[in-house]
Amino acid sequence: MGKREAYIEKAQAKIDEQAAKIDGLKARLKGEVADKKIETHEQIDKLESKLKTAKGKLAEVADAAEDNWEKLAGKFDDLADDLGAAVKKFFR
Repeated sequence: MGKREAYIEKAQAKIDEQAAKIDGLKARLKGEVADKKIETHEQIDKLESKLKTAKGKLAEVADAAEDNWEKLAGKFDDLADDLGAAVKKFFR
């Protein structure tokens, strides 16, 4: 093997090494993206649960007797505020 061929082989080895590193970065990123997707779906599930609870409480306010709706409205307001804060935090 001549000097030129040895140089080309060495240069190709450097390129292959860097390609392997780039492939490793891609794989790591793919895993991080998958983790973020899982986390996002879990957060969305929690938000939807809070939304369902708030809707239920609002239905209670609508169905409440005239002398009891204000007490229930306060609980709804707390739930709505909590939901709003959770949605805002999600989009930060």
